Amino acid sequence: MRPPRNLSRLLLLPLLLAGCRAPETATVQVAPGVPFRLCAPEAGPEFFVNQEVRFQFPGGRQETVMAAIENRGGRLSLVASSAMGQTLFIVRVKGTAVAVDTRIPIPGDLDPRILPALVEFALWPAEAVRAGLGEGITLAAEGDRRTLLRKGKVVWTVVRDGAAPPFRSMVMDNPALGMSVRIRTLED
Repeated sequence: MRPPRNLSRLLLLPLLLAGCRAPETATVQVAPGVPFRLCAPEAGPEFFVNQEVRFQFPGGRQETVMAAIENRGGRLSLVASSAMGQTLFIVRVKGTAVAVDTRIPIPGDLDPRILPALVEFALWPAEAVRAGLGEGITLAAEGDRRTLLRKGKVVWTVVRDGAAPPFRSMVMDNPALGMSVRIRTLED
């Protein structure tokens, strides 16, 4: 028995619709129980940068991605690629919406939406970041160091090296998750 002619079209419909998902909310969990409402891209500096981003996960697992990040025209865009140049995912923030386009399966412990949150935490003016923090969450900003705290306990720290955004390098740590991120700006 031959399948109906339109069956193949019906089977493709969910795949097509999955690629056309509505943008998600701009609230991101930067750690368990720590929501952060992303700032408007306009609140941050305008820039374009290529960076090498090394993630160190608990248990010694490491992941390295190359990131092209641009904040211009009211849109923050982040394109993450493998070291060989394969696009892994694209994250775009516009206003209060976050759109994620994944090109390959992403490990469950890596939510691509956390990356623009970390970019903003490191680069946006401290007052803009504070506006996105929930109750009981504070930001301490002193010189080249920022610390995100929840009820007095460290959630994320970032130490920046360089004169202005985007910095030459940054080290971000989340002691509760046992995770760290090492970021190095690549020369153009």
